[in-house]
Amino acid sequence: MSGQSRRAFTLGVTGLWVGLTLDACSSPGPAPSPYSGDLRTVALAAALENQAASAYRAVDAALRAGKFGKAIPALAAFVQTATAHHVRHAAIWNAILQDAHKPTITGTPLSGNAQLMSAIGAASDVDAIVSAVQRLEIQAAQTYTAAAGSLKGLGPAVSAAATIAPVEAMHAAALGYLVSGRSAVVSLLDTGGALSTKTLTA
Repeated sequence: MSGQSRRAFTLGVTGLWVGLTLDACSSPGPAPSPYSGDLRTVALAAALENQAASAYRAVDAALRAGKFGKAIPALAAFVQTATAHHVRHAAIWNAILQDAHKPTITGTPLSGNAQLMSAIGAASDVDAIVSAVQRLEIQAAQTYTAAAGSLKGLGPAVSAAATIAPVEAMHAAALGYLVSGRSAVVSLLDTGGALSTKTLTA
């Protein structure tokens, strides 16, 4: 190969390498989230409700399969009622997203969802599985309590947060009563355990 040919070949390979590098650098990253500001909090709430409904369905399946031995009618009835509540709450939050022309949340795009479902699946007794969903209820109650005070300019979302938070707190209190015979609601409406919108992966 002549010197001129070698130079042309080298330049051609270099140009190809640069082109491929630029293509790699310019390749599109993850799509930006459609949710921002108050609507990101609403999307988080919808995801939390979907997560709760999924968690309770898993609990219901375990109870029906007799995983924990003798049936507990009070717990089974509570699980079915709580599931219906969470499905309804998800619809409320999603209606706010829909009115804002944003995609509704149909799954559980939360960074901690896999860990929660794993804990429910691994529960070996009633206390363990009840504790898992009780923590979920407390997180939801405190997240909505915080949201009611931080949401700005989105009246329906403030109303939803203020209305739904006490329901989640009552769920948590009822679960506590089933396990230990103790029931308290007010302390469950603190904000120390409120989830950040950073946990939303959508």
